[in-house]
Amino acid sequence: MGALHGKTIVVTGASSGFGEAIAIACAEAGANVSLIARRRELLEAVADAARSKGAQALVCPADVSDDSQIHAALEKTRARFGPIDVLVNNAGFNHTERSIADTSAEQWRELIDVNLTSAFIFTKAVLPEMKDRGDGLIVNLASRAGMYPGLLAGVGYSASKIGMEALNTVTNEEGNPHGVRACLFNPGAGNTPIMARRPVEPSAEAKTKMIQSEDIAATVVFLASLPPRVHIDFLSMMPTKS
Repeated sequence: MGALHGKTIVVTGASSGFGEAIAIACAEAGANVSLIARRRELLEAVADAARSKGAQALVCPADVSDDSQIHAALEKTRARFGPIDVLVNNAGFNHTERSIADTSAEQWRELIDVNLTSAFIFTKAVLPEMKDRGDGLIVNLASRAGMYPGLLAGVGYSASKIGMEALNTVTNEEGNPHGVRACLFNPGAGNTPIMARRPVEPSAEAKTKMIQSEDIAATVVFLASLPPRVHIDFLSMMPTKS
């Protein structure tokens, strides 16, 4: 029996990169996983991989910048699996344009909507049921760009990840007295498809030195496996070699 046997875990941005690895690792640990992202065909492939581990997987295509689609995906999850035990706010992306001068107002709003506002809407939707139950975990997958903002990550991306810290802090203030925990998880450079959006994409050799998706996934499983009495509110990860 896996460490997460019987738990229901919602993973946003589950179609690739960190989200895909998190979903499969949680499934391997025995959880029922609800997979949320825009592209159904990619989600179906992740769901098949999760089911091959003996878990149940639910595909919930949704644009996380649309509140109504978020709520519909969560209702579908509850109808299939029951109460939500763990929410992983992982959905995020970046534009190639990173400077203030090059970032349009539309790009700024899109980054904030997907990277930050969606995490707020998901949190707002699941926090009451977690508080009522007296247990629950929200993992806010942000970035070390939220600790050290700069042009490499970009103005919009950095701002969205700084905002995740505020969301995480207030979630804990509201949730901790009721047994609900939130962890701000800030990884450094990771070998995911988002690297292709850097102004200069890192080399294949450089990517091998980065954090890998399985490293993030193992950490999320660890966080979700901890007993309710234990609370890790902040976790930073960086490559050993850079």
